[in-house]
Amino acid sequence: MDGSDSSVETGKQEKDRSWLMSSLHQIYSRRYLLRRSALELFMVDRSNFFFDFGNGEGRRNAYRAIVQARPPHLNNIYLATQRPEQLLKRIQLMERWARWEISNFEYLMQLNTLAGRSYNDITQYPVFPWILSDYSAESLDLSNPSSYRDLSKPVGALNPDRLNRFQERYASFDDPVIPKFHYGSHYSSAGTVLYYLVRVEPFTTLAIQLQGGKFDHADRMFSDISATWNGVLEDMSDVKELVPELFYLPEVLTNENSIDFGTTQMGGKLDTVKLPAWAENPVDFIHKHRKALESEYVSAHLHEWIDLIFGYKQRGKEAVTANNVFFYTTYEGTVDLDKISDPVQQRAIQDQIAYFGQTPSQLLTVPHLKKMPLAEVLHLQTIFRNPKEVKPYAVPFPERCNLPAAAIHASSDTVVVVDTNAPAAHVAQHKWQPNTPDGQGTPFLFQHRKAILASAGGTIMRMFKAPAASGGEWQFPQAVAFAVSGIRSQAIVSITSNKEVITGGHADNSIRLISSDGAKTLETAYGHCAPVTCLGLSPDSNYLVTGSRDTTVLLWRIHRALSSHSSVVSEHSTGTGTSSSTSNSSLHLIEKDRRRRIEGPIQVLRGHHSEILSCCVNSDLGIVVSCSHSSDVLLHSIRRGRLIRRLDGVEAHTVCLSSEGVVMTWNESQHTLSTFTLNGTPIASAQLSFFCSIGCMEISVDGTSALIGINSLENGRAYNSSPDSQSNKSGVVDFDSESEETFDNSRIDVPSPSICFLDMHTLEVFHVLKLGEGQDITALALNKDNTNLLVSTLDKQLIIFTDPALSLKVVDQMLKLGWEGDGLQPLIKS
Repeated sequence: MDGSDSSVETGKQEKDRSWLMSSLHQIYSRRYLLRRSALELFMVDRSNFFFDFGNGEGRRNAYRAIVQARPPHLNNIYLATQRPEQLLKRIQLMERWARWEISNFEYLMQLNTLAGRSYNDITQYPVFPWILSDYSAESLDLSNPSSYRDLSKPVGALNPDRLNRFQERYASFDDPVIPKFHYGSHYSSAGTVLYYLVRVEPFTTLAIQLQGGKFDHADRMFSDISATWNGVLEDMSDVKELVPELFYLPEVLTNENSIDFGTTQMGGKLDTVKLPAWAENPVDFIHKHRKALESEYVSAHLHEWIDLIFGYKQRGKEAVTANNVFFYTTYEGTVDLDKISDPVQQRAIQDQIAYFGQTPSQLLTVPHLKKMPLAEVLHLQTIFRNPKEVKPYAVPFPERCNLPAAAIHASSDTVVVVDTNAPAAHVAQHKWQPNTPDGQGTPFLFQHRKAILASAGGTIMRMFKAPAASGGEWQFPQAVAFAVSGIRSQAIVSITSNKEVITGGHADNSIRLISSDGAKTLETAYGHCAPVTCLGLSPDSNYLVTGSRDTTVLLWRIHRALSSHSSVVSEHSTGTGTSSSTSNSSLHLIEKDRRRRIEGPIQVLRGHHSEILSCCVNSDLGIVVSCSHSSDVLLHSIRRGRLIRRLDGVEAHTVCLSSEGVVMTWNESQHTLSTFTLNGTPIASAQLSFFCSIGCMEISVDGTSALIGINSLENGRAYNSSPDSQSNKSGVVDFDSESEETFDNSRIDVPSPSICFLDMHTLEVFHVLKLGEGQDITALALNKDNTNLLVSTLDKQLIIFTDPALSLKVVDQMLKLGWEGDGLQPLIKS
């Protein structure tokens, strides 16, 4: 693995591959055919590779060689142990799930990974449970417990009549070699995986290979979800669970590749999968299926299913009691292939293991933790969960806030405000403590920053009011920049999670990293050959994308500061052009020179033909989304920089990307808001009035809801958003609830200016926050846990929306823990 990421080819066949040691992030010991002979490597760029070394010694030698090379990014926790049950304890995964810190889907995926299940091996593919039992109703009621499958029982035990037959077979079975078992088939096997995924590659090809060069008979293939559910309830040889794709990939239900799967006995051509009546289309089914997985009912019972598959009911007496015993060759340790001398018998056992299922590694030998009741989880009491309880609070002394803002960032203790002069922006950094009463009726503490670091020498410069001639406004440090005209300030400013500001729109075509505590330029990077017109940061602040008038989108890597700002060389430049590949020597230089905060450009993303209007990036999804004038919306991959999807005919002026992989677009000329899957399938569309426009868009951290800031239009054009414009109204906010407005799925009719709460799947408005006349929205920002919404308005107001009851719950919890903060003193004294 030493060297560059490259391949050496002989003719057309790939022979050798190598990876940089610095690209390795995680390493797992793996089984292959129930033999611990494999390793699975997970890379920093989220790619992964599965290697089988044939025997345990080969695997140990490879593991030792990799570890001794000391890969710099290899997580140390994977070096301490490779035993799955110990890894589960060390990373505190179960405890994090119980506290609702990770979703049910993510938890199941991580359990599968720890237990040896892998996307790289269809014989031990990740396994997910059947969640629902209602596939016949016209509408799905997720609040009704009867809509769900009993997660405390294995699939084979869900039907009492069939279970009796399994129990009778178990009791009467007597063989000197083969132990007793309830089920001769398994809940997860290569055949099960190919059954569900036959409509997408590479599984289509693998299914043909498994069936000897042709598809299975059409009547035995996946054609109807309800019929499949009935089969796993009734058929004595069918106890299969589900695969993860049925919770996120609608294409497994459609025949996108127009494959001829044959004809059923009734004469019908097998094509797309028949859906339950409550699902409008495949996208709707996947959405509701995932929603069911994350429901309160499933959250309260998922640990019971985990006990069966990964936990203490997987083996032994508890498995017998739970009617959860499978054929002995599916369990690790029951067969040693290396000790079978007869090659024919060894091959037979090997095939049985490969094609008839393998039980995951056991992760727990004690009962699994239960999940906390949702009402006790304060960080999930977001403004989206209880929007009607959200109230507005105007921050006092708005002239000290640096408004109106082009960008706002709210961390747990700091609010950074960048004004609309960007890129020559004024920057202010304020202290705050959300969800903490100030004792005077405000559910947060807010302290305007009065002093800043003036220079590298460390002297303090006091903030002061300007002379009366300048209007008596508070003064803030200003970044040095030569701006290009005609670029919207909101599009060229982003604030990192490290509270630093990145700006575009410079006359020298650069991007700049600015400190928030003094507006000093920390670093300048070049890559474009025309001014940067838009930029976007990934939610984790690891990646930056920039769009330009040169029609390209560049991808950059952002590194966190390893030392204080005073040690950072100001005006340090990186990048020399728009080369799409970086040489090995320059990569090594970047790794050695830790002063470089902006690495790249690491990818040049092409395909647009005019100025880039908007771009965004998500490192978890590995996707960059961008749009330009009179051009389609494009999706590129982070890892290779390849164009992976073009949304044909979709013209947009602003794009957003949710954590769940939903692309949201705003078309200014048609006044249309639309959503799409990453594969380009339309999800929903909504029309806005031509008398208003969208100024800002934010998506909730869980990806299920969105906020759009709707502004007024004057004579068909948006109000002037320059920092000098003034409104004729004071900053009084009128709180308006959804009951006073009417919405439908295709049209959004709301007053302006206002903030709309939207469902990301349907684009239906479920709440509205109405602002006063002249209070057009210049910036929106959600804090990390989405309990507070910060809004900057054109009349220079900073308004914070939050549920005041949440702060009292936080105080109550902190007091129980014996904590006393400054913000609580007025309450304690009273």
